[in-house]
Amino acid sequence: MSDTDKEYVLVTEYFHPDTASTGQLMTDLAVGLQERGLDLTVLTGQPNYHSGDNDKQPSVSTHEGVLVNRIRAPQLRQSSFLRRGFNWVVFTVWMFLKLLVSRPRRDREVIFVSNPPFLPIAMWLVCKLRGWDYTYIVYDLYPDFTVETGYFDAGGTVDTVWSTLNEHIFEDATHIVALGPVMRDRIIANAGAEFDDSKIKIIHNWEDEEFIEPKAKDDNWFAKDHDLTDTFTLLYSGNIGENHDLETVVEAAANLDEDDEVTVLIIGQGDKKDAIVELAEQHGLRGSRIKFLPYQPLDDLPYSLTSGDVSIVTVQEGMEGICVSSKLYTAMAAGMPVLVIAQPNDDETQIVQACDAGLQAAQGDAEEVVDAIRTWTDDPNLVKEQGENARISFESQFTKDHSIDRYYRLLDDELTVTPDAVAQRSKTDSRARQKVSR
Repeated sequence: MSDTDKEYVLVTEYFHPDTASTGQLMTDLAVGLQERGLDLTVLTGQPNYHSGDNDKQPSVSTHEGVLVNRIRAPQLRQSSFLRRGFNWVVFTVWMFLKLLVSRPRRDREVIFVSNPPFLPIAMWLVCKLRGWDYTYIVYDLYPDFTVETGYFDAGGTVDTVWSTLNEHIFEDATHIVALGPVMRDRIIANAGAEFDDSKIKIIHNWEDEEFIEPKAKDDNWFAKDHDLTDTFTLLYSGNIGENHDLETVVEAAANLDEDDEVTVLIIGQGDKKDAIVELAEQHGLRGSRIKFLPYQPLDDLPYSLTSGDVSIVTVQEGMEGICVSSKLYTAMAAGMPVLVIAQPNDDETQIVQACDAGLQAAQGDAEEVVDAIRTWTDDPNLVKEQGENARISFESQFTKDHSIDRYYRLLDDELTVTPDAVAQRSKTDSRARQKVSR
C-alpha cells in the first residue's frame, strides 16, 4: 500500500501505444508504480510518433490498471520539425491549463520528463501556483541540447533566459532523476549556487529482460532472411537523429578492405536518415556493405535487435551529460558487445567499460572504429566474452524491475516493495510484452 495522503500525476507526451522509446519507458514506469501501490494517473497526448498506424485513442481510458487522460487537441504525425514543434506547443499549453484548473482529491505530486523541451518550465510554473511537489526526470538536458545541436547560440538571449529558468526548476524540485553520473554532474553545474545536489538520484533507463534475450544468429530467422549469418554484423537500431553520430560508422565501413566480411545494418528512421543514406551512396556502400531497413514490427523486435554480432550505440560529440542513449540497455540485453561511439568521459562509455561489455571509439575517428571491428573479427572469443558480460551486467543492474523499484523508493521512501507485488509484476510481464524500437 502507498501513502493515501498523496496522488501522483505522470505527464508525458508519449505513452502506450506510441512507438517512441520515451513512451514505452513511461508506460513501464506508470504500470510498475501502480502495481507497487502508488495512486497514479497519466496525462498524455495522442499517438503521433513515426508509426503512422496508431488509431486515435479515447480521451479517457485505462492501461493495465493505470488511468490515462489524453488531450483532445489535434496532434500531427511527426514527419517534420515544424509538425513536431506544433505538437510540442499544443501539448505543453494544454497540460499547463489542464493542471491549472484541475481539482486534486488529495495532496499531489507531478512527475514529468524533459520532453517536450518547454514542458519543465510549464510544469514548474503550475506546481508553484498550485503548491504541489514535483519530480523532474531529465532525459535530455535543455537548453544545452539546443545549443549543441545549433538551434541557439551559447550565451545568447534564449540560452541565458532558459538557463535562468532552469535554475529555479532544479532548485524547487522535490526530486530530480538523472540518467547517469555525467548527467548528474552537468545538472549540478547548471543548477546554481543555492542548489541542493542531494535531491538528484541516478536511475538508469532499462529494457525488458524477457522480451529481449540473446539469440544465436544461426537460430534467428531475421538474421537468415537478411543474409547476416555469414558476415560479421554491426547493428544500429532506433532513431537516426541529430544527436546520433552515424557518419563515423559510414566512414569506417568505407575504410574497410574489400575482403573484410563485415556488414553494417542500420534500422530506423529520423531527421538525419536521408543524409546518412546519401553518405553511404557516395561511398558506393548502400545495399552492399551498409544495409538500411525501416522500423520493424513489434513482434519482430526480439529477432531484429539480436541479429548482429555487435550493437552500435552512438552519440554526437558535445552531448556528454546532456542525454544517455536508451539503446545502450537494449544492446546489453541482447547479449552482444557494444561499439560505443562517444567521448571517454561519457555515461555510455563509462558503463560499457565498467562492465567490460564492448569497445569505445571517439566521434569522427573512423580508423578507431575500424580497429575495434578488427579486434573483434580477429578474436571471436572476445566477442563471446564481452557479449556475455553485457547480458550479465544488464541482468544485475539495468532490468525494468531494478529501475522502477528505485523510482518507487524515491517517490515513497518509507515503503518497501512487497513479495506479493513482485510476484504480481512477474505475472503481468509474462502476459503482455509491448516493446518498441529504441
